[in-house]
Amino acid sequence: MRGIDEGLTHGAAVVRRRTGLAAVTGPDRVSWLQGMVTNDVARLGPGAGCYAAQLNPRGKVLALIVILADPDALWLMLDPDVPVSVARLDALLIMEDAEIADRSAESRVLTIVGARARTCLEDWLGASLDLDAPYRHRRFGDVRVVRQDLGYDVIAPAGEVDAVLGALADGGVFEADGSLWDRLSLEAGLPLYGVDVDETTTLPELGEKGIDYEKGCYTGQEVVAKVKYIGHVNRGFVGFRVSGPEAPSPGAAVRSPDREIGAVTRAVRSPAAGGVIALGFVRRGHEVPGTRVEISVGDAWVGAEVSSLPFVTRPWA
Repeated sequence: MRGIDEGLTHGAAVVRRRTGLAAVTGPDRVSWLQGMVTNDVARLGPGAGCYAAQLNPRGKVLALIVILADPDALWLMLDPDVPVSVARLDALLIMEDAEIADRSAESRVLTIVGARARTCLEDWLGASLDLDAPYRHRRFGDVRVVRQDLGYDVIAPAGEVDAVLGALADGGVFEADGSLWDRLSLEAGLPLYGVDVDETTTLPELGEKGIDYEKGCYTGQEVVAKVKYIGHVNRGFVGFRVSGPEAPSPGAAVRSPDREIGAVTRAVRSPAAGGVIALGFVRRGHEVPGTRVEISVGDAWVGAEVSSLPFVTRPWA
């Protein structure tokens, strides 16, 4: 892993992602999706994007989404079960002149990270990216490039992925397996749906990213607003710095001092973070960075400390 980190410091890597795509089209696409998600879709002009969530009426997270606006469509980047997400949203189309379709079979998502990610992409495309904020995006012929929290996503036609990877390799970008993205996203404290987050999670437990408190009504808004203005969450999403060389398993219990207060969602040994790190949830009152806890690792309890996020700040991100 240290060799990969050194490669990212001076170069760039590409990872094939499991992210899928859906398209929302039709005259009512914006007004309809505005009522389905937590962020303000109506303010997005072509080339802009945002991070959002779809909630159920109890405020539980059904999907974490990156929404990209085109002149004639809204594109949804979804992890990992796109057919389920599309079916849920499609069931909520009643009288609106709009439709949603799973477009995952047509495209693949490649994520490029590292100090030379932008340079390598611009050399390959022969143009400046000019993507000055997260979730800004541009089309270059058959591909779309999206500025992400970590690097850039390239959305390419499924039949052209090998050609794209070959061109990037010619420009000095090395291909890494999916474990690199898993580790980088963990180090950055980015929650992944189906891994860290599921239908038991209330969005404010993750923080305020992707929530617009000024927009109009959407499903689950009442729960989100109550948490902010008159209540609190009962648990929070945090990082842990874990003592010892072994990473806890997903679901490992967290206690303090002898009472269970939470659980780990995923963990990894990270040279960049200086040891074993993990993400998970703890009960309210234990989420302050520096709080000492214990985590179940194998048959033992090991010491750990609640950490602020991100664990690692990458200068190229």
